[in-house]
Amino acid sequence: MRNCHKILLGILCGGVLLIGIGTGIAFGEFSSLEYAGERTLGEVQMETMELEEEIDPEKGIWHINIPCPGNYEPEIKKDETIPENTVRFIVSYNEERVTPRLHAFVDSYTYWGEDGEYTQEQNPILELYCSWKEQDEMKLFMELKDDFLANLKEGKIASYQDPSYVETVEIWINPANEDDIFLY
Repeated sequence: MRNCHKILLGILCGGVLLIGIGTGIAFGEFSSLEYAGERTLGEVQMETMELEEEIDPEKGIWHINIPCPGNYEPEIKKDETIPENTVRFIVSYNEERVTPRLHAFVDSYTYWGEDGEYTQEQNPILELYCSWKEQDEMKLFMELKDDFLANLKEGKIASYQDPSYVETVEIWINPANEDDIFLY
């Protein structure tokens, strides 16, 4: 074995030794970290808003569409005090992120019918959508970085989540309109 081979073998063994030491130190440091819980990015200011829209049952069954982001299960509730042909939405939302709005329209579509002819149908749709508010993404990123590094210095690590946009959606109708509404 030449000197060149011995030197290269020594460098290889030294590298493997340093990798092993580094891995051990990293594992020891990572094992000592504590969980600091969940943290929410940005500001959260929850508000509740009531929105109402009149529907015309003569146009057909109204499809309710809610594309607002959030972890909620919308449900239709009945109340005799709600005027007939009126749909009332009660929405809890983060005022710093979104503004809920209602939009009623008729959507028409064409499809190939069973009789071999094109058939056109119209569906009335009542949509609760959210207008997004401008966010300073760099500010949010820097807040996340500062919080992450401060926790790391204390030996803690947290999980970060985006704040909720919409928390709850309640849909109130008069029982007489129960067959005029479809939630999808």
